[in-house]
Amino acid sequence: MNKALGKKLLAPLAAALLPLSLSFSTMATVINAPQEASASEEKRIISAGNGITEIIYALGAGDQVIAVDLTSNYPAQVNKLPKLGYHKQLSAEGILALKPDMLIGTDDMGPKSTITQLEMAGLEVESYNTDNSAENIHERISSMATLLGKEQEGKELWQSIDNDLKAAEKLAEGKDKPKVLFLLAMEGRTPSVSGSGTEANALIKLAGGYNPAEEQFNSYKPLSNESLLVMAPDIIIYSDRGRGLTQEQLLDSQPVLKQTPAGKNGRIMMVDGRLLLGGLGPRTGETALGLAKAFYPES
Repeated sequence: MNKALGKKLLAPLAAALLPLSLSFSTMATVINAPQEASASEEKRIISAGNGITEIIYALGAGDQVIAVDLTSNYPAQVNKLPKLGYHKQLSAEGILALKPDMLIGTDDMGPKSTITQLEMAGLEVESYNTDNSAENIHERISSMATLLGKEQEGKELWQSIDNDLKAAEKLAEGKDKPKVLFLLAMEGRTPSVSGSGTEANALIKLAGGYNPAEEQFNSYKPLSNESLLVMAPDIIIYSDRGRGLTQEQLLDSQPVLKQTPAGKNGRIMMVDGRLLLGGLGPRTGETALGLAKAFYPES
């Protein structure tokens, strides 16, 4: 058969096969697309910082979390996961042994040598600043929602938080702010009071209260009986980090509190200390609103 005749015979055959070829190509694209999307969604995540962990779960990505740090203990299902130590004292070996795809945490997780080692090993590390403000909560939720492919869930989560924060603000509108102290009760030790730069101080402000310790010092500090009486808090909030300390037990261990306006009027309440670990998280709105209702019962 000469070449010219061969070309004439093959041309119709090629034309007939072209749609079939395109059809198989389209089928391959359709078949492969869900697999690629699924692979991107099934990241193995390690979370460091309770606030970060709570956001991941609130966004609906909790099933991707394979381990957490010691501060992460909410929601309850995280307590079934491996705990990798305090978020500031992480071990690269312990993390890499779990073969994660990503480490998400606060910008103070560390030490730096561990983070550097993890990045050199090829692990994706995402860290978020926590400056204890409503704006920062919004920024972290929005950024993490994009990272995890949960943009719509992120918008809905923030809207819920923002609604509660606005309701708390409305309760306090035009009223004198009560003096509120936050005590971190530690077993066998004098409670520490929260000053500026703390999640507790931010929570007091979001709920419409005034923390007199904010102007005195930064972070946490144990105070003398005299200092507590001078500050004369109208309301005392406390946390014992989950040990179940009752109001009566707190007053028995710190009798001076009975002499404050808060103690005399029975305005002492406990908050979940997990809210104050690893940056303020998704429960901040409902907690601030609950406190605002207690601060301003007449409203």
